[in-house]
Amino acid sequence: MSNAENVPEFAQLNNGMNPDDLKEAISRSGYPFQARVAASLRSRLANHFNDVNIQEEWEYIDSETQQARSVDIFADIGVLNFDRRVYKSPLMPIFCRLNLIIECKQSENPYIFFLRDAPPEGAPSFPEMLGPIKEEVKVFARNNEGEVRDSATVLSVRDLLGFYEFDFVLPPLPYAVSLAKAVRNRSKLEITGEETYRSLTYPLLKAVDHLKATVKSGAPSELQERFIVPIAVVRAPMIGSVFSEEGEQNLISLPWVRVSRMEPARISVAGKNSGAVIRYYDVVHESYLDTYVDVLAEALIEISRRVMAHPSELRHGAGSSESFVQSYRSLEPLPDDFRENRERLPTYMKAIYPSVTLTDDQEDFHGSASGTNSIGWAFPNLGT
Repeated sequence: MSNAENVPEFAQLNNGMNPDDLKEAISRSGYPFQARVAASLRSRLANHFNDVNIQEEWEYIDSETQQARSVDIFADIGVLNFDRRVYKSPLMPIFCRLNLIIECKQSENPYIFFLRDAPPEGAPSFPEMLGPIKEEVKVFARNNEGEVRDSATVLSVRDLLGFYEFDFVLPPLPYAVSLAKAVRNRSKLEITGEETYRSLTYPLLKAVDHLKATVKSGAPSELQERFIVPIAVVRAPMIGSVFSEEGEQNLISLPWVRVSRMEPARISVAGKNSGAVIRYYDVVHESYLDTYVDVLAEALIEISRRVMAHPSELRHGAGSSESFVQSYRSLEPLPDDFRENRERLPTYMKAIYPSVTLTDDQEDFHGSASGTNSIGWAFPNLGT
């Protein structure tokens, strides 16, 4: 490519440009990095899933400005194939889809993550879910003879199905409450916080909101549950800042970190202020992306199997089990005679049948297991 006479007019460069300058500008722009991440994702996801669709420059509507924006990559994945020959339930299963919303960032300057050794809530609600599955399920005790008793507890579906057994859902990693970049200003380093945090957090979570709003605006499906995972894939040093109990600051290098964001309060179903909503996204170094995908796939495939095994209990929000610990191992639908006998219905079941009204002193008991995260530092320490 030059201005030589033998070069066609459409290939001639003006204003002193040359091919090497163009290559350097394109490399700095991030488009080659985005293409590389998309290709790597497509290849790695194909090792685990048969139904993988990847779209680059996926557009969403910014809920604040109402402007069309885009994230770098959107992946739509069917988690498990359905085989009627091996599926035992007479009901149609709940199929699981996985959506990855991805931003790609490259920088010579390091990202700095301000870490805590546990999530800001005991049992983090990640990944986000959308579909027919009830958020909470009333689980009635069942004895060895199969008799369902009146005693029951209310479990979040994440506790019920054992989400927190998987490293992807509750990783043995520190959590970041914020992030920044370190940049050199003349002779010293400075930390730029708000702009860096917004440039990653806002596009990812606003794109998640747009996806959820779009799905909700369509015809409701009783057959599909959607798991949504926002990810920033970075080509830059990832450094965590963590303080010891004595107040001493340590720096560690990280291949993967989960960032939390506390959003303004929403109004709960009961009309009461629910406090705050904590949301999450992952930041993954490019070199660790394949491992991250493997960990994600292992979790989502097994969770999807558990979902498909219990369509009735998850759709209706009620079932019985021999234990309230790992209830999914013996979870079964409620017998018809138990559900039809209104005189035996304890208060836990009344929320399922709208003809019975709960009073304030009959509210459900929540027996959610705590998702405590125990951290064992396994990453290089960069010094004290």
